[in-house]
Amino acid sequence: MKQRFGGSVTFEEFTKTWNLVLDPEPIHPNEMFERLSKNYRLALLSNTDPIHVAHMESHYDFLAYFPARIYSCAVGVTKPNPLIYREALRACRVRAEEAVYIDDIAANVEAAQRLGMAGIQFESPMQLASAFQDLQMAI
Repeated sequence: MKQRFGGSVTFEEFTKTWNLVLDPEPIHPNEMFERLSKNYRLALLSNTDPIHVAHMESHYDFLAYFPARIYSCAVGVTKPNPLIYREALRACRVRAEEAVYIDDIAANVEAAQRLGMAGIQFESPMQLASAFQDLQMAI
């Protein structure tokens, strides 16, 4: 980046700034993830890079409830490529028809549905809870 754009930013300064986009407000309290993890295999599927992975792994305590973590930078493809969803299914040891995929991006949900997963497009915590009830999921 220095060669292309100039400047004197260190890698550490770049990393700090790059990771600022990852500090959102929590969508749900950890208690919900804890309850879900008692009844279901949870997996995180994220389009991301190694710098963000390191930040997330060291700063987000909710990840403890997601034993399977599938990162696009490790798999070599991003959502909505079917290969990344298949990797998530393999990691969870489930068939597509046994899985529920949740994402805030419609195209990613649609890609999961094309593989046979139930799909929920996240809009709000209340809407997600309602969608879980519609699927008769215990939360």
